[in-house]
Amino acid sequence: MLSISGSLLWLRRLLAGLMALVLLGCATPPPVPERLEFLNYQGQVNEHHTLIKARPSQVFAVLTDFDRFVRLIPTDRIELSKVSPGPYQVGTTIRAETVYKIKLRWDSQVVHMEKDRLLVLQFQDGPFRGGYEVWELRPQGSCTRVSHTFVYNISNFLYRLVWVFKRGEKKHNTLTEVTLLNLKRECEEGLLPPFMGGPKEEEGCDLLFSLPR
Repeated sequence: MLSISGSLLWLRRLLAGLMALVLLGCATPPPVPERLEFLNYQGQVNEHHTLIKARPSQVFAVLTDFDRFVRLIPTDRIELSKVSPGPYQVGTTIRAETVYKIKLRWDSQVVHMEKDRLLVLQFQDGPFRGGYEVWELRPQGSCTRVSHTFVYNISNFLYRLVWVFKRGEKKHNTLTEVTLLNLKRECEEGLLPPFMGGPKEEEGCDLLFSLPR
């Protein structure tokens, strides 16, 4: 039996969750950053950034090599599989399935690529249908600034229910931050130290900045 205080706490959490559902379903999504206006899509925006001590070409090579990239994803949270045969290119489809009691599944398709600079995937179905996942690479001194942006709307009420009560955004944040840290390790592994010709920190790569924000 729940105590009166426990029941009130549960009721407050329920009401807060229902209010969040209403706001998520009715609120007008904020405008996307100006640099992403080419998507011609308006939705909730979730961004993470890191600095990697490697060239953009090295980072891009990992992002577009599915066998390497899939090893960076926490498999206790989500599983990825490549549906399309052949090289990673525009038209390639990636299938994702969450590893939770309530399983969600969706396909994403590569819709735009700019070598060593930009990678755009669009959700084809599932809770984020029509939304986008965007990887941006920009040189910064001897490093690469990597931005991961998730732009989405959840129109289905049941999906919104799961997203709010299962703390979907918090889980997404953790997944993205771990993936970025793994990407950093993968790209920086084997680099020469500065005194042997490797990149120098004073050239613009502040390692303290490299933690995702």
